[in-house]
Amino acid sequence: MRHTQRPILCQKMTTMFKQASFSVGDRLPGERRLATMFDTSRNTIREVLCNLETMGYVEIRQKSGCYLKSKEGRVNWEMLRNRHSSAATRQLLETLSFVAPKLARTESVHLSLADIAKLEASTAKLGEAIVNFDISAVSCEYVSFFRILAEVSGNDYLILLLKELFAAAKNLEHAGTGLSEVQADSLFAYHVELFNALKAGHSREAEQLTEQCMQAFSQLVLPD
Repeated sequence: MRHTQRPILCQKMTTMFKQASFSVGDRLPGERRLATMFDTSRNTIREVLCNLETMGYVEIRQKSGCYLKSKEGRVNWEMLRNRHSSAATRQLLETLSFVAPKLARTESVHLSLADIAKLEASTAKLGEAIVNFDISAVSCEYVSFFRILAEVSGNDYLILLLKELFAAAKNLEHAGTGLSEVQADSLFAYHVELFNALKAGHSREAEQLTEQCMQAFSQLVLPD
């Protein structure tokens, strides 16, 4: 199965979770059985299950198997695509908060000089958006930063997810009336520290700073 087909298989499996007689906590069929069911290889199934674990659908237990953790996961695709609502904004924030810290931690040691240059350019654009008090541009540039990390990972499902989050960020109606200067400065300060941690390959620090960035970003776009 080509890499580009894996996101489709992820969606097929989440549909199976909802429609089949699985209950949360149930052990899923083994890799060999799933590979037969979906007419693909065990390696592809293994990678897809790892993606689904990242999204909160399943839990992989070493030497035990894969178990259904949630039929809904942590990503509501329909809500993201609906946009133009505070509920969609909250879904974007929840999804990004779940994915971004792990992404920063795992990819900090895989960045090339070209990747670092892209992240630096993205950080500069975020700073420009903050200076211009453009909250929509701030959202786009903030998500774009993590979209670059997703592309570095080569994980097709995360690339698709961050692409969807970026599209959502472009169209969201924000709850606030404008940028709070204090909150904007806080976000950018954390973000610059995050970039420096990624550049230095400090994975744990990058993860922690991403969590702080997400808190500042959330307060900025949903100040209530």
